Amino acid sequence: MRITRTPLAFLIGVLLSAAPAMAGNGPEVDGSSSVKVDCERNSGVINVSIKHHRRIGKVHLVFRDAKGKTVYVEEGKAMTEELVRRFDKGMFPKGAATLSVQARDLNVTQTFTVQ
Repeated sequence: MRITRTPLAFLIGVLLSAAPAMAGNGPEVDGSSSVKVDCERNSGVINVSIKHHRRIGKVHLVFRDAKGKTVYVEEGKAMTEELVRRFDKGMFPKGAATLSVQARDLNVTQTFTVQ
């Protein structure tokens, strides 16, 4: 007895067998990375919290003012899934600002206001 598969049945079989492998294991999973910037009026520091679904590794932080001028750059390495940094608010001009975080598979931009 010979079993033959039609092209459509073969394609459905391939897709069903690959479904568990495609179920969100990659770095493109939404909600698995977050950058939180706390800049409160009554505090003298800017708190930055970075969380990722796996070890962050080499990280590059860039702060820019409202005009897009680079105000502060920091590079480092995070050996865990979370990185917390505190910056002196006096280093930054008042007004709108942007923080860009770049790592191996993480590229997030967060806006905040220095008051």
